[in-house]
Amino acid sequence: MKRLFIYLLPFLLLLGSNSLAQESYFYKDREHTKQEVFEDLSFVFGLSLIAYPLTQWDTVKNEGSLEVYRKNFGRIVFDRDEPFWNYMVHPYTGSQMFLYYRARSYSYSDSLALTFVSSTVFEFFIEVYTEPASVQDLYQTPVLGAVMGYGFEKLSMELLNNGGSVSKFFGHLINPMTLFSSIFEGRGIKASAMFAPSFDKKSIGYFIHASF
Repeated sequence: MKRLFIYLLPFLLLLGSNSLAQESYFYKDREHTKQEVFEDLSFVFGLSLIAYPLTQWDTVKNEGSLEVYRKNFGRIVFDRDEPFWNYMVHPYTGSQMFLYYRARSYSYSDSLALTFVSSTVFEFFIEVYTEPASVQDLYQTPVLGAVMGYGFEKLSMELLNNGGSVSKFFGHLINPMTLFSSIFEGRGIKASAMFAPSFDKKSIGYFIHASF
């Protein structure tokens, strides 16, 4: 019996070192300090400031200038952008803002409100470098964005918590905030089970510890 145990010991230790822990993704609402709100708004503003020229470099290069900025500052117009921009690109951008605030544990109503603020700041302080603020974008980006973000949130949680590696890939793809532990606060261990060998002078056994 002892010789058999010696032969099996490396395999038992290997099994004992493994865990059946599974990551769990979820959302939680909590209160935020004024400093936290300011920091989150500043982070989204900074990200928008970087993303705008990166994603629309030709527009920024050919149509933007300080003179245009001064001319557009404070103006609001009904834009004539193609439906693709008004009903897809801007709402998608709003959805990612909404998902950022949700990842930071803001409630649905607070996330919508902060998406409104971030979208408005973008329109009046960033996009005016190339064009005036748009009436449609001021409400479509946060409102349609929140609706789209809500759908992304629900679908991503289903994919991340109940699917395999392919499902998790698409879950992270539609909700990229879940990739960053420094941003997404709702991440933990859904269930874990640890197997480890247990033995003493008189007996050899195996114990299982599980937590949920």
